[in-house]
Amino acid sequence: MGQWVFYALALLILALDQATKAWLRAKIPFGDSVPLFPGVFHITHTRNTGAAFSLFQGATYLLALAALAVIVVIVRAQRQAGPRLPLSLALALALPLGGALGNLVDRLRLGYVTDLFDFTLINFPVFNVADSAITIGIVILIWRTIFVKETDGQIIAAATETQSTGDAPAA
Repeated sequence: MGQWVFYALALLILALDQATKAWLRAKIPFGDSVPLFPGVFHITHTRNTGAAFSLFQGATYLLALAALAVIVVIVRAQRQAGPRLPLSLALALALPLGGALGNLVDRLRLGYVTDLFDFTLINFPVFNVADSAITIGIVILIWRTIFVKETDGQIIAAATETQSTGDAPAA
C-alpha cells in the first residue's frame, strides 16, 4: 500500500467518524435513542469521558496523551517500513490511526467522545466509527500475527518484486 493511500485511508476514517458524530449531535438530542431495528440496533446519543467499555471515566487528558502516543508509534512504524509494508499490515495500522485521530479530535474539542451505535440486543457498549476502525485494525493485526509468517527478507523481496513488476505483494 502506497504511503499516500495509507494516510488517505486514515483520513477517510477520521472524516467518516467526525461526520457521523456531527450528524448525531445535530439531529438527535443527547440521551435520546432512535430504534432502527427495535430491540436489536439503535442510534443512541451518548458521551464517553473514558476509554473502551467506559473504563477510566474522566481521564480525558490522560487518554488524549495515550492516543497521541499510539498515533506517533503508528506513523513511525509506517515511515520506517515505507513501501515494504504489506497490505494487511498497512490496514492493521491505518484503521487504528484514523480511529485514534477521530476520538482524539472529540476529546480535545469536546472533552468527551461521542458514541452512537447501540446493539441493544446484546447490551453491547455504545460505540462509533473510530472505535470500529480501531477494533477491525486490531483484529487484522491479531490475524496477521497468528497466520502470516514472514521475515524481513520476505517483505523486502516482495516490495522489490512489486516495484519491478507493478503487482501488489501478497500479505
